[in-house]
Amino acid sequence: MNLLSAEAGRVRGEVKVTKGYLNAIGGTHGGWLSTLVDVGGSLAIASHGLKSTGVSTDLSVSFLAPSGEGSNIVFDAQVLKLGRTLAYTRVDIFNNDKMIATGSHTKFIAREQERAAKDAKE
Repeated sequence: MNLLSAEAGRVRGEVKVTKGYLNAIGGTHGGWLSTLVDVGGSLAIASHGLKSTGVSTDLSVSFLAPSGEGSNIVFDAQVLKLGRTLAYTRVDIFNNDKMIATGSHTKFIAREQERAAKDAKE
């Protein structure tokens, strides 16, 4: 994975699809794309300065188009809301500028928010 850009609340990255990321019929495996939603959402949360990004409470992915070996996958992950206890993210996944999947990821972050506040006081 290569990070392309990062700012508070938003991270973009790219990954080349290799044979290990394929399903039985040669397409990019949905589980692997779901992992990108998980990791991308977590990176977007971390871009707010949290050392830990909490635990997942919900993850949903819609698969819109196929991709396969050799595809250059780009993901765009953004925090939609960073609340006291929950963070909501959206991750869009593209192959050659065509959206192939989109996902949402919700994480419980209350303890991480408390740790960040404590660290700021020290």
